[in-house]
Amino acid sequence: MDTTERIAAPATLRVCAALTLALLSSFIVNSMLFPNVALVMPLTREISTYCGAAFSIAVAVAAYVRPSLMREGVWSVACLASTVGAAVLLYIGVLTNNTTLLLLGAPFGGLGSAWLAVLTGIGLANLGAARAMVAVPAGFVLQYAFRCGLMALGLPSSMGLATIAFVAALVASYLFIRRDARTILGSIQDSMAPTVLNITSPSSYVSFSSLAFVSILLFNIACGFALGSARNEPSAAGTLISFIPVTITLVVVIARGSISTDGLYRGAMLLIFAGFLTAPLLLFGGDDPFSMQAHSTFLSAGSDVFNMLMYCFIAAVGARNKLGAVAVSASILATQWLGIGIGAPVAQLVDGISESNATVAAWITMGITFAFVAYNYVGMRNYSFAETIEGIRPAHTESFARNAGESDASALPTEEAELVEGPRQKPDETAFEIACAAVAEKHRLTARETEVFELLARGRTSPVIQEKLVLSHNTVKTHVRHIYAKLDVHSQQELISMVEEATEK
Repeated sequence: MDTTERIAAPATLRVCAALTLALLSSFIVNSMLFPNVALVMPLTREISTYCGAAFSIAVAVAAYVRPSLMREGVWSVACLASTVGAAVLLYIGVLTNNTTLLLLGAPFGGLGSAWLAVLTGIGLANLGAARAMVAVPAGFVLQYAFRCGLMALGLPSSMGLATIAFVAALVASYLFIRRDARTILGSIQDSMAPTVLNITSPSSYVSFSSLAFVSILLFNIACGFALGSARNEPSAAGTLISFIPVTITLVVVIARGSISTDGLYRGAMLLIFAGFLTAPLLLFGGDDPFSMQAHSTFLSAGSDVFNMLMYCFIAAVGARNKLGAVAVSASILATQWLGIGIGAPVAQLVDGISESNATVAAWITMGITFAFVAYNYVGMRNYSFAETIEGIRPAHTESFARNAGESDASALPTEEAELVEGPRQKPDETAFEIACAAVAEKHRLTARETEVFELLARGRTSPVIQEKLVLSHNTVKTHVRHIYAKLDVHSQQELISMVEEATEK
């Protein structure tokens, strides 16, 4: 399928529209609603951001531990209703200068946006990496076009219209993404929890200690820094300039059919660095348009390029392991919200210091710049987003295979598989046991490790091993990790293949 066909596919158009509207709703909140709310109660944005981050973490934990809780209709109605109610409270609170209403609305203002961002990530994963690579930059380009239209209409001057536009964009985004997100959410409900599968298939999941999460946090601190500064209000010209890198990305995808995730990362890093580098021009009161706009323009452009990378990463990882798509989408987006929540107050602190001592503020900004560059040059020099994606191996369960409509007989229970490919031959137990013993001896497994290893080779899951050997969850996990390390394998399937090869010898 070429790029044109990928763009025209109905699923691609739906997910692209959902992403466009989700991004637009975030722009309306940050550029049109919260600035007005901050005049009455400055902490409203931070409260909403941290509550959104906490909610995303809760979604990630629920999807990782108990996927049966992932009932799309219940979550969506609750999140959208709470966000609409919060928007009304914030609007009335600003009109009446009532901080109590603002405090009531702030914690729930971000729930709908956070949930829609998670659903969008799931929808992109269901779309697949190739189509998502087109939908993501197209969505970012389209939201820029809508932003320019809203600014031309003078919407920022009316908080009432901005509130209506925010709610409308959020609801419309949900209507577009619901079908594609439900495909995965409905399938994982009856599947084995990722917390169990992660023991026998650790390479099917992105570790929470991965440098990807650290990078997402740092880059979104930069994004929060751009959003939080009162000096960083971009002009129409600045908005158009920050639109250029996103457009170039879409052109490259259309021309070549794909784009390097590591290339996006390097481009985002350079733009963020340029944003921090030009901060002194703003701090020391440059009067020319470039000095006034360079800082916010570069930071906004860099943040958008990195957010494109983030959504492409979610799509690629989720497409390889749809069982973990919800958890990875929610955890990455929680990291994003945390980064924004950290960056915005730092920007406000620097603004406050600059009013009395611009030199100190400049030194703080230079320190942040140095830390950012040092991390990316030293900490990330051997890391590759592309290699991380390639290292993710599919993880399937029987229920997920049936619900997702897969026809692979190996993913079905024994009775159903026999209907597809006929009765399976029972393996030669003696040859199997000899092969297991030979592999265990060759790789110097302990007696207990050998017992766990043989059960893994038979395709047994963690709960079965725990019950049969009367071991705790953590003990089994430790044994599996040691076995994988000694055998130099990364999944249960590789272990089974190793035994099968030894059996045939």
